[in-house]
Amino acid sequence: TRVWLNADSELEFPVSFVRNERVVKLQGEAYFEVQRDVNKPFIVDANGLRTRVLGTSFNVKAYPDDSYQKTTLEEGSIGLRVNDHEFKLVPNQQAVLNTANEVNIIKINARQQSVWRHGRFLFDNENLEDIMAQLARWYDVNIFFTGPEVKELHFSGEIDRYEDIERVLHMIELTTNISFTINGKTITITLE
Repeated sequence: TRVWLNADSELEFPVSFVRNERVVKLQGEAYFEVQRDVNKPFIVDANGLRTRVLGTSFNVKAYPDDSYQKTTLEEGSIGLRVNDHEFKLVPNQQAVLNTANEVNIIKINARQQSVWRHGRFLFDNENLEDIMAQLARWYDVNIFFTGPEVKELHFSGEIDRYEDIERVLHMIELTTNISFTINGKTITITLE
């Protein structure tokens, strides 16, 4: 089994798996390529969302400060357990769990959800609040919005993760009437 961790993510696992299952705990985002073992299923526990797999490739995004958790299946099959309900995913499906513990399963291009492993940010009609949360984790900065309406602006695009943050912010500024002010590690976002 191979695991890639995204920025500001933690994976907890034992030195060796002793029971009849392989359980790891995730906080943040990780991409998994799980080696098949029918006698020891692989389980990812992420803030109450349990993903059970036998052998597959999938992405789990479960940051504690996000308003949702996403599990995206690339290959194989997985079962998600939320409040004693199990949901089965097939490739190119994503389960989105909101703060009310409601699960919505949608069809997507699964490979787009793990582009972060290849050094890219990919935003597909995402609101600015979620985009800035990703940028804040990656660039280790604090974000301050001057009003709630700014958070709800939506953007799409693909950006190299290794670009300077000022260039990334400038690209966003070019598409709308917002401005960014950088003061040390704090970025203030204003609607003009």
